[in-house]
Amino acid sequence: MITCDKCKGQCCKTLAVQLETPTTYDDYEDIFWYLYHEGAWVYIDMDDEWWIQFPSKCSKLDKNGLCTKYENRPPVCRKAKLENCEVNKEEIKIIFKNEDDYKDYFESIKEKFEKKKNSRK
Repeated sequence: MITCDKCKGQCCKTLAVQLETPTTYDDYEDIFWYLYHEGAWVYIDMDDEWWIQFPSKCSKLDKNGLCTKYENRPPVCRKAKLENCEVNKEEIKIIFKNEDDYKDYFESIKEKFEKKKNSRK
């Protein structure tokens, strides 16, 4: 298992925020908006939860990637467990790094919505 000092604080160099899971055609179409933003990625984790991630290095990292506030770090940092770290655990099922990555997935979703719509007629 890789420890924090070996990975240089990878989790402290990005922010990931959970998104509401898309349920409507418009929700799925809105994912493009996130991906139009430079550096933003959208991914689906192993629990089928949707997330947006973007680069944003913590201002409290030193030049070696170590925390300068370690003893007084916030609860979100203290609660982080090595076994749940993105470096040690495969947590991403599907990742979309740009709109091209998402297009095929979106087309498959679009087809499902069109089939539902046609079956109601």
